Amino acid sequence: MNKFKWLFLLIFPLVLTGCWDSVELDERHIILDIALDKNPDLDLSQPINEQQSYRITYGVPDIGLLSGKESLAEKVKTNITTNSVSITTSIDEVEKKTQDTVTLNHTKALIIGEELLKDKGLLRAAIDALLRDMKMGRSVTLLAVKGLAGDFARAENPQNPIIGMYVMEYYNNRERGASRAKEQLLGNFIKEIDDTGVATIPIISSNEEGIIHIRGAALIKDYELVTWLDEEEVRGELFVEGEVRRAPVVVDYENQYLTYMIKEQESKIAFKENNGSWECYINITTTGDIKEYVSTDDKNILNEQSISKITEILKQEIEKQVNVAVNKSKELEVDFLEIGLEMYRKHPKQWKNYKDTWDKGAYKNLPIHVSATVNIQNTGVLQ
Repeated sequence: MNKFKWLFLLIFPLVLTGCWDSVELDERHIILDIALDKNPDLDLSQPINEQQSYRITYGVPDIGLLSGKESLAEKVKTNITTNSVSITTSIDEVEKKTQDTVTLNHTKALIIGEELLKDKGLLRAAIDALLRDMKMGRSVTLLAVKGLAGDFARAENPQNPIIGMYVMEYYNNRERGASRAKEQLLGNFIKEIDDTGVATIPIISSNEEGIIHIRGAALIKDYELVTWLDEEEVRGELFVEGEVRRAPVVVDYENQYLTYMIKEQESKIAFKENNGSWECYINITTTGDIKEYVSTDDKNILNEQSISKITEILKQEIEKQVNVAVNKSKELEVDFLEIGLEMYRKHPKQWKNYKDTWDKGAYKNLPIHVSATVNIQNTGVLQ
């Protein structure tokens, strides 16, 4: 019996260890960014199972060059584009064009083109395919492009040739201010669509020099593009969500510009009944410093009266910026501020009276009052 025990102990580690059939890292195409488009050459006369509906561009980095090792590759990134019936067949096409195995486990950016955003059926099918069997993690960042996403992905970027890495570093930088674009993760997008039917995706673009900008948003309702939101409308959305940070607010104080830098911001949404009807109250609280203002003897802001005036001016400006988003959402009758979701959470019984007509007049006619509280910690002014 003792001999059998020793034999078992010797054989057992051989069963547990070893990956004889695994694929080595340098034999994988680790896709860091994917550009999804509706195929502009789509032939609708073909049977549906033969229609190449998608044009997909995969950004494939060379791991050797990225790690500083010697490599036969000329560039740090190669773009492989396929026209495919589905997401799964596109991956199969990529693997036919390369010696390596494709993996989406480390994808950092999913960039979606304008025409695909307009096609409800194709967009929903693409998102479903990427999430099915966990082909892609829910933490991948979603981005929208005006035009073709593939054209953007293939463009030269002097800051970082790999768009996925650029996007990852961009959003991982917590010292970066947030006031013009809202980060959108794939998992959060799905949740927002499931909860309210509405979500926003930040817009990514580049100028003639290849400099990348992330600002504004594509407004999506039920997996279909409604319109493009500009950066001012997104700024108001971020105020309502309490996500504005390190953001400057510039106002006119006694015919000179004054810059207030928001360090922290909070938002609270409340509902009250008034004469039988309900009203919404959005309360914004900011804390920050005065960063720029030329103070002279006759324009000294280091006194209680001046600070009070400046606080009121800043209060009005922030309320104005929030109302830009409120007015846009009412104009479109698309509640991208999630006011309805807040009512459902806080007053579920009352929400029953609104939910069936929320997008058909109820939200548009709901009075929404915006108020701001401004705290100035430091004037930062040299006398």
